[in-house]
Amino acid sequence: MTPDNAKPFRPRPRPENSATILRLLASAATNWPEVALVVARDPMLCLALLSAAPLAQGDLDDGLNVALRKRLEALGADLLRTWLWGLDAARSGGEGAHALLTAECALHLALETHYPRPDEAYLTGLWLSPAGFGLPDALSPSPATDTDLAPHGGLLQTDDFRQYVARAARNCGLSATVGDTLELGPLLEEQLLNAHPLLRLAHAAHQLADPAWTERLDTIARLTGLDTATLRSLRTDVSYIVAGHASYPAPAALPAPVASGLPLADDPFRAAAIHGLVVSAFADSSDAETAARLALACPLLGLRATPLVVAADADGRLRPLITGAASTAAALLEELQLAEDDPASCIALSARSGRPAAHFGSGPGPGRSMADWQMVRWLGRRGLCCLPLPLNPGFAVAIVALDREQDLASSERWMLTELLGAAARAMRASQAQQETIAAREAALQNRFREHVRRIAHEATNPLTVIRSRLDLLGQQHPADTSMHEEMSLLNAELDRIGKLLRRAGDMPTDETELARCNLTELLLDMRALYGDSLFASKGITLELRAANKLPPVAMPPSALKQVLLNLFRNAAEALQPGGRLSVALAGQAIANGRNCIEIRLVDNGPGLPPERMHDLFSARPSTKGGTHQGVGLSVVRDILTQWNASILCRSQSGSGTSFQLFIPLEQSD
Repeated sequence: MTPDNAKPFRPRPRPENSATILRLLASAATNWPEVALVVARDPMLCLALLSAAPLAQGDLDDGLNVALRKRLEALGADLLRTWLWGLDAARSGGEGAHALLTAECALHLALETHYPRPDEAYLTGLWLSPAGFGLPDALSPSPATDTDLAPHGGLLQTDDFRQYVARAARNCGLSATVGDTLELGPLLEEQLLNAHPLLRLAHAAHQLADPAWTERLDTIARLTGLDTATLRSLRTDVSYIVAGHASYPAPAALPAPVASGLPLADDPFRAAAIHGLVVSAFADSSDAETAARLALACPLLGLRATPLVVAADADGRLRPLITGAASTAAALLEELQLAEDDPASCIALSARSGRPAAHFGSGPGPGRSMADWQMVRWLGRRGLCCLPLPLNPGFAVAIVALDREQDLASSERWMLTELLGAAARAMRASQAQQETIAAREAALQNRFREHVRRIAHEATNPLTVIRSRLDLLGQQHPADTSMHEEMSLLNAELDRIGKLLRRAGDMPTDETELARCNLTELLLDMRALYGDSLFASKGITLELRAANKLPPVAMPPSALKQVLLNLFRNAAEALQPGGRLSVALAGQAIANGRNCIEIRLVDNGPGLPPERMHDLFSARPSTKGGTHQGVGLSVVRDILTQWNASILCRSQSGSGTSFQLFIPLEQSD
C-alpha cells in the first residue's frame, strides 16, 4: 500500500512515444491495438496507465496488449490527448531502447523456460532500470527540479527509485514477486539460484541486454537452465524485434505546443486545445461512461482517485454530483445536509463564491467548521482543497483530499478544474435530460390512461345491456338448468372483460392472482364456454382429451385462458366445416430444464403460409381483415415467456397445424 504521505506516481512518456500516439489518434478511426503497442514499449506510460487502472485477476490472460487496449479505449481518445498535451516538457534522454531490449529478453526467456506469467516478466524487465525512466543509473543528492518520481515530494535517491517503482508495480495489481524483483539491487549468483524464478529471469535478461552479453552467457545459462546456443539465438531474435519496434511507427518531432516549457495555465494554445478535448470527451456520454473515464483520468493527472464533487440542489443543500471513490463520504454528506449558505464551511463558501478554498486543521479540535472537519476525517487525509467548477448557472465544488495544500500544483489545479468541470456539466446535463424525458413520458402515460379510461367507461354500457339481457333470459326460463349454467359462465366472462377494461387505464401492478392452475378444470370450462360459439356452430369438431389427477401448473388461470383462447380462435378461423381441433394433455415433459405439462393442439386445416413460419410469433399486420390486429401469437408468446413456459409450432401446407405448450409445474425444481 502507498503510505499516506506519498504522492501519486506520475511518470511521463518519452517524447517520441507521445508524438507517435498523438499521430495515431489523429486518424479517422483510432487503431487502439497500435496505440497499446506503443504504450507497452514505454516504461513510464505503461506504469502510469496500469497504476491508474490496476490489473484484476485474469486481466493478463489475453496478453498485456489487450489489457492496455481495454484501458485506453475506456479512457478515450480525447482524454488520452488531454493527458499527453497537458504534460510538461519531458526529458528526451534515457536509454528507452535498452529498457525495451531488457523487457523483450525477459519475455522470451520466460517463454523459453515456461514461466507461467510471461507478461509479468516483460513488465519487470521494462521497469528494472532507472534509465528506462529517463533517469541516470546513479542519482546524486544534488537539488532536482523533477519530483514526479520522488516518494515524498523531495529528492530522489538511488534506493528511493527502486522502492518507489516496486511500490507502484504492486499497486498495478501485479504479483508480489514483481515488486520484490524491482526493489532488490544487485545480487550474488548463489543468491539468485535460490530465489524465485522471476528474480533469476529478470537478472538474466538484464545481463543478456548488456552490450557485453556474450561474455556473460555462462552465467545467464546457469540462471535460466538454457544452453548457450539457445541463448545466442534468442538474443538475435530479440535484437531483430527491438529494431523493428524502433523503426515503426517512425519517430517524429513533437509538435511545438507539447514541447513548450510554459506552465500549462500560461500557455493559451495548449489550454485552448485541452479545453476543447475535455469537453468533447464527455459530450453525449452516459453517467457510467463519465464515471469510468474519470476513474482512469484522475490518477493520470495526479490524484489517487476521482474526488467527490458536490452541487446545490433546488433546496440549497449540497449533494453529491460525482461520487468517485468517496462513496462513504458521499453517503455521510447526504446525511449531513450541508447548506450552500453555511457561514462556516469552506465547501459551502466555494460553492457560493466560485472561488477556491481549503481546510487544513492546525489543532486536534474541529475548529470553526464542524462539517469541514468531519469531511476531512471521512476522506482519510489531513485536509481538503475545494475547486469551484462552473455549471452555468452556479458552481459545483470538487473536494480534493490532500495532506498538504502545496501537494496540488497550479497546473494540476487548472487541469483538474477543466476535467471535473466538464464531467460535472455533462452529468448535470444528463440529469436534466433524463428529468425532461421522464416528465414527457409521465405526461404521455397520463394522456393514454385518460384515453383508455374514457374508452373503458363507454364500453361498460354495452356490457351492461348484455348482462341485463342474460338476466332477463334466465327469468324467462327458470327451469332450464343447462341454460343457467351456460349463462353463469357467460356472466363470469363478462365480469372478466369488465375487469380487464378497468385495469387497462391503471398503472401495471404486481400480479395478485395465484400462479396455480388445474389444467383439466380449465379446459373443461373452456369447452363449455366456447365449444358451441367457436366450433359447433360452424360445423367444426372440438375434441378434448384431459386426464385426471394431473399436478397443477405454475401459471394463473386467466393468463393460460388467454393463451388458449387465442389459439382456439385462430383454429376456428382457419378450419372449414367438417374440420377438427384436438386438444390433449399429453403428460409431463422436461422443457428448458423444468418439469412441465405438455398441452398439444392439433388441427386438420390448411396449414400456415410458409412465409409466416419464419417469424410466427412476431406482431405483424393481419391478413384476416376485419378487426384482426395481427398480434395474437405475439401475445401468446409474451404471456408464456412471462411464466417460464414455452411453445413450439409445426405446420405443413394442406396437412394442418400443431402447437405444443410446455407449462411448468407448480413444483418444477
